[in-house]
Amino acid sequence: MITDKDPTYLLDQLRQAVLLIDSKGRLTYCNEAASLLWHRDASRLQGMEADLLFQHDAQIREKLKLVLEDEKEFQLSSYELQTPPLQDRTAEIVLIPVRKSGGTPDHALITLLESTRFNHARERERETELARDVGRLMSTLAHEIQNPLGGIKGMLQLLERDLKDSGMETEPAKMMFSEIERIERLLKQLLMHSHPMPIKSQSFNLHELLDTVLSFERSSHPGLRFTAYYDASLPDIEADRDKLHQVFLNLVRNASEACPADGRVRVLTRHCAHWELAGTNLDPTRRYILVSIEDEGPGIPEELRKNIFKPLFSTKKQGTGLGLSISFRLVESHGGQLRYQPSERSGACFQVILPESQSEPLEENSPNFVYQDLRKEIS
Repeated sequence: MITDKDPTYLLDQLRQAVLLIDSKGRLTYCNEAASLLWHRDASRLQGMEADLLFQHDAQIREKLKLVLEDEKEFQLSSYELQTPPLQDRTAEIVLIPVRKSGGTPDHALITLLESTRFNHARERERETELARDVGRLMSTLAHEIQNPLGGIKGMLQLLERDLKDSGMETEPAKMMFSEIERIERLLKQLLMHSHPMPIKSQSFNLHELLDTVLSFERSSHPGLRFTAYYDASLPDIEADRDKLHQVFLNLVRNASEACPADGRVRVLTRHCAHWELAGTNLDPTRRYILVSIEDEGPGIPEELRKNIFKPLFSTKKQGTGLGLSISFRLVESHGGQLRYQPSERSGACFQVILPESQSEPLEENSPNFVYQDLRKEIS
């Protein structure tokens, strides 16, 4: 039940960003939508000068001054924002004075409704649905191919037995068996794109799973450095351990293969802040954990980034193009998201956002809003 104990609760339900600027040009209040847009917690935004919030948007700064000094109201339609991190976004902006009872305005109210984010969300939904359609098609084809392939394999077994009984060379048959088994492995990967993907949830320590993956990769790439930065405050996660093992093994292996001979792979974990869900279709009422896998390789060219999670697309000469697409589906089936981010240091960074549990609601003052920097480093 909604009460009047905290009237800002209603403002936090709006899609519009709401900002209150005082007569000195400082932000005194902003709602959750504003926090999402500026990629900062509301407590970090409050007190900032409006000239910094809209540093490269001279028109907004000019209108804001007129609102506070001349009590005018303005509406900017389809305005293209320029100040980071809002640059290249389009929004509907309204600026109005907030007057004291019978007095002059001492605040300016700004509402900002971004249209770009919703357009991108619709585009992602269309791409996701297209990927599901392709996955269902591949799954059907894989089932259809498996049937005749099983018959060919059975006939080949009989042929190999006859060749062996006749004392003839069986090496060609063994080579064909090897190729059939390779096709079968590929078909199993294609079948993993079927929808929905079953999840067997259990509670386990995410850091222990990551340690297992890193230990395996250390033995496979002894020349590389593997460093883990873990947030020790993270709770056990509720998920399918085997499927997440496959996801992280694939991502860490890709990072290892992308690194130079003396490179480093970094794995980081922490709570996922509420504002970091901006631009995603994830449920903001749930707690999420963020896992980042970074390498020191060449990174992924910008023109290829839109395709890296699509089935059968690969940047490797010998790749099948299924590893990342399967990982994407596995994370999606957990109610999370797998995404690519250019690394701040160089190379590539893949981020896995996972819910802590499958149905736990977000509580007030949860660690999803406050990042606790309690980490351990493993060399």
